[in-house]
Amino acid sequence: MTTTQQQNIPVIWINARFLTRAITGVERVAIEIISALVEHHLDAQGQWHSPGGRIQFQLIAPRTATALNNPWPSLPMKQTGTGNGHMWEQTVLPIVTWHDGLINFCNTGPLFKRCQWMFFHDAQTFAIPENFTKALRFWYQTLFRISGYFSIGILTNSRFSAKELSRYAAIAPERITVAPLGADHMDRRKADFSQRLQALMDALKGKPFVLAVSSTSPNKNFASVIAALSLLGEDAPPCVIVGQRYDRVFASSPIDTQRVHHLGYVSDGELVALYQRAGLLIYPSFYEGFGLPPLEAMWHGCPVIAANTSALPEVCADAAIYCDPHQPQTLSDAIARVMQNEPLRQNMRLLGIQRARKYLWSNTVQHVLDSLIQNLALHSSQTSRDL
Repeated sequence: MTTTQQQNIPVIWINARFLTRAITGVERVAIEIISALVEHHLDAQGQWHSPGGRIQFQLIAPRTATALNNPWPSLPMKQTGTGNGHMWEQTVLPIVTWHDGLINFCNTGPLFKRCQWMFFHDAQTFAIPENFTKALRFWYQTLFRISGYFSIGILTNSRFSAKELSRYAAIAPERITVAPLGADHMDRRKADFSQRLQALMDALKGKPFVLAVSSTSPNKNFASVIAALSLLGEDAPPCVIVGQRYDRVFASSPIDTQRVHHLGYVSDGELVALYQRAGLLIYPSFYEGFGLPPLEAMWHGCPVIAANTSALPEVCADAAIYCDPHQPQTLSDAIARVMQNEPLRQNMRLLGIQRARKYLWSNTVQHVLDSLIQNLALHSSQTSRDL
């Protein structure tokens, strides 16, 4: 790697293209990892005093009409090149970082760069290709295979995802570092009992409710939520739904919509308030590389029913009750069992809190740094042999 101009310090760039787009799941993960890196490991100049010496971390992002907001003042940011999409990532980014290291936290990065780390969050485009367009499926499958081969380090969030990446993208298991995500960001989010939440609580009249996340993505399996509530009939508890409305599922269901309250998109503070008040979170997703919402709910003492598939049992362990996402009856049975048993819910609250406290972003970033140390040493020895 090259070094900073004034001092003999190697540079590792952080791909910050995610700062130019709307914040969704993978962008939030990148923000939390970088925040933990800055808080626990970097000095005021963005330097890491590693066992082998100092390393300078720097952000790199596309040039935009106005300067991007940098959430980390101690991390220098370079904005360069034109465009802000995959073309920038495949042309400008590898050229500017040619002699340096690069970390990509959001699934994408240069195809052929050698001294880089890719954080792949799951293998959905391989495992459930029908959920993606042909173009998107082809691009991500190609990127995962090629950059997965050339990169000196691969990071992912669970043992399940590591196995999936090895299976589908032919990445050798020993090249993958598992860096489980954290949930302690929930401590920084304060409950917001907004006017619409207060109105909702008044409408519920103190009745315990289940919380669900709606999405038009078939993977989230919202149809099973509605089917399970329909199976419970008059015994179905009130259900509060957050996220994008999936009207087609509602239209095909006989469930009494008077007992279903759809809030649409909610703020982080409103979501915390719902976690704190809900009797149960139901999360019957077909496929998750990690599954952060159940942990977020557990952090606030909300019991969880999750699907018995993919990474969810690995993440939630014995703190959740599981259902078969392909069998709505198992979800309805689990809802009835939990909502009608207050001692069980209380035990699940305690187990959930204990489980969630094991997932800290400081641990995530330590796994990332361990991968840097291991793979930089290997890269240096290989480069020396090549010379």
